[in-house]
Amino acid sequence: MVLKRNRNVIKYRKPLKPNIALVILIIIILYVVVISWNYFNAEHISIYEVNETSIADDSTMTGFILRDESVVYSEQEGYINFYHADQSKVGKNEVIYTIDKNGTVNDLLEQVESSHQVTSSDILKLREVINDYYSNYNPANYYTIKDFHYNVENTIFEQSRDNLYSDIKKQLSEASKSTEIIKSKAANPGVISYSIDGYEDIKLERITSELFKDTASVDRTQLTSSEKVQAGAPIYKLVTSDEWKIVIPLTDSIYKKIMDLSTVRVTVKKDQISFNCALSFQQNEGTNFAILTTSRYMGRYINDRYLDIELNLNAATGLKIPNSSIIKKKMTVVPKQYVSNGSEKPNSATQPGVVKVSYDKSGKEEKSFVPLENASLKEDKYYVNDTILPPGTTIVDPKTTQLVTLSEQETLEGVYCVNTGYCQFRKIEKIYENNEYSIVSAETNGGISNYDHIVVNPQRLNENDFIE
Repeated sequence: MVLKRNRNVIKYRKPLKPNIALVILIIIILYVVVISWNYFNAEHISIYEVNETSIADDSTMTGFILRDESVVYSEQEGYINFYHADQSKVGKNEVIYTIDKNGTVNDLLEQVESSHQVTSSDILKLREVINDYYSNYNPANYYTIKDFHYNVENTIFEQSRDNLYSDIKKQLSEASKSTEIIKSKAANPGVISYSIDGYEDIKLERITSELFKDTASVDRTQLTSSEKVQAGAPIYKLVTSDEWKIVIPLTDSIYKKIMDLSTVRVTVKKDQISFNCALSFQQNEGTNFAILTTSRYMGRYINDRYLDIELNLNAATGLKIPNSSIIKKKMTVVPKQYVSNGSEKPNSATQPGVVKVSYDKSGKEEKSFVPLENASLKEDKYYVNDTILPPGTTIVDPKTTQLVTLSEQETLEGVYCVNTGYCQFRKIEKIYENNEYSIVSAETNGGISNYDHIVVNPQRLNENDFIE
């Protein structure tokens, strides 16, 4: 008998064995996701460490320079040669330059200058020019490179042309060519500048806001020796007074800050030189202008027409805190006359406080001494946290022994101090503030101290909240 094969095949199912490693991985991923979600959705409390420092409110602006200056023009066409370095002081009737038609003087000057020997003093002056440029270098101010090049050339010029006119005059006499040149003398004593910008004839009455629209595009002409000039061309300018002015246009806010001042301290941004100026005001075409007058550093800025300056208006020293940390809180007012130094209990330390009156369930009167050592005192008033002495609290007048009910409250500014981990309100007294920070007094009774830790963003916190 042939047995028939069973064609129905039943598959064997393996028992389910969970992958422990995969389960643990999923749990870790879910844990990280939950922690991350809670972290990014929770409000984070920032803590700031109080430090004693100084803060200043410096207003930066651009000023236009006015001087007692006059431009000297060429008397004829020809080749010009100067005998004084830029920014040199000259006396009346000193020869400033000569002009000749064919360049004879320049040829003689090359012979005279070739005999000049470089000294250690000459090298020191060049190093000072280079160091000054290096110290104040700013890659954004490309024009300073041109000024640096001119300053180096001017220093070399000053070194090589000492008593130069006397030497060249002797050479011309020997060559019988002294009649071929025209010499120009200074009409008045002053300081020479070979930089001409076209604003030399501007007076205070002519200054308007239009002058400050494009302060970076001053077209300045820098003259040097051996150039050929036309008749009537500007040759140099002579500044006849050490007193000079910086004129700045004022916004309404700046004008209100300085309108009652007679002097102000100024810092020139390009080299951080600071000096005091007399302050006056003038209004032209509806714009208020501040006029800063000084007799210092005129020669240093003789070739500048516009200066970026800072007005050092406000400065204060104290505890620096961010403005965002400041909150307002109502405090109970306790007149100083109700505060005594002592305690109802024997052997207790002497400290300012009040005797608080309360009643138990049976109506029996109870007295307790509440210390006010951490309360703020100002103008014969103690400002006490309302969690210690809420409005409606009854206290004893120490002089008359009569009962007094506290009812007055005032809103004070303060911060939450978290040195102990809990939010504690501390009163502050502002000395100065700007847009970001405030300087507060370190002498406030019951206030904050150097190195205290305060909450930067306390808006959603309450007093006695714990900071994790």
